Amino acid sequence: MADAAFEALWKNVLDRWDEERAHGAFLEHCQATDQLAEAAARYRGMKGDRERGALAEKRLAGVAIVALAKLEATRSLRRHSGSGPTGLVLATAFGLATVGVLAYLLLSR
Repeated sequence: MADAAFEALWKNVLDRWDEERAHGAFLEHCQATDQLAEAAARYRGMKGDRERGALAEKRLAGVAIVALAKLEATRSLRRHSGSGPTGLVLATAFGLATVGVLAYLLLSR
């Protein structure tokens, strides 16, 4: 369920479609509040738009990358939870690397 901040950030994305910061702030909020599925649904709904469709598809792929990274980090953390801080370090490193790849993909459009 989307919250008021989610809705405000999505409106900002729509109003500033070509601005990287609007999409970045929206995605950060969605990741922090476990609303990546809702973010994906919003971008998926924009795929049919003639002017915004191509960028919407790219953003949807970015949401998928973040969601997969988050899932993998969670899985890694569970797998290594008995091995002390090493599991947390590995999961964090993987998550940061994935976010770096996502940032590169989004900024290199």
